[in-house]
Amino acid sequence: MKTYALFVVFLMSFSLVFAVPKLRFECGDTYDWGKIRNAEEPLKAKIKIFNDGDDTLKIYSVKPGCGCTAAPLDRNAIEPKGFATLDVTLIVPRSPGSHTKSITFRTNDPEKSETYLYLKVEVVPPLKFFPDSKIMASNLLIGDTATYKIVMKNTTDENIVVKQPTVEPANAISTNLKPDLVLPPNQEFVLEVKIFPETIGNFSGKVKFWTNLMDFPKVEIPVFGIVTGFKK
Repeated sequence: MKTYALFVVFLMSFSLVFAVPKLRFECGDTYDWGKIRNAEEPLKAKIKIFNDGDDTLKIYSVKPGCGCTAAPLDRNAIEPKGFATLDVTLIVPRSPGSHTKSITFRTNDPEKSETYLYLKVEVVPPLKFFPDSKIMASNLLIGDTATYKIVMKNTTDENIVVKQPTVEPANAISTNLKPDLVLPPNQEFVLEVKIFPETIGNFSGKVKFWTNLMDFPKVEIPVFGIVTGFKK
């Protein structure tokens, strides 16, 4: 009986010595929002972190790779077979294309003492602008009119309707945008922006309009430049 008791104690001690935590993200090592059209609103997600091991998982630190990401954790110690929830907020870059951010975790998991969770998103705006979504003008002259062209392409499978086009300042910028302009799917419109400054120095303004798309309601095209003198 004594020998049996000692054997049981030995087994318990053995299991305690070799018990280890095991971290697992429910999404794998990457959380992917897929394609989005509007990058103005932050993206949010609740991601579970599981402990698949047989010892308590301790998360010592959670460090987002940049200030555009917040990731508070509801608990730092996770019992075996338990989980914690990571509350992720990502401020999406406005530029079109794929974006990847990371969060660094430091834990007591011997195989993942430092591990990473990646956050992915692809920004595919309904309107694409060529060569750029802003105008950078140089050598503007008082008494002269400079014309810049931007190609707007509808990348969706539905009509995009331009509503309430405006410019700022109205006494120095004009465009060929008309109210209720319809841009069909996969079609292009050449936006002409005319600049006729009145004062020397730095110039700034914008072209603004609304659309019929719920998730892409407003478009702003910044206009920057330098007015260097008078037209001769």
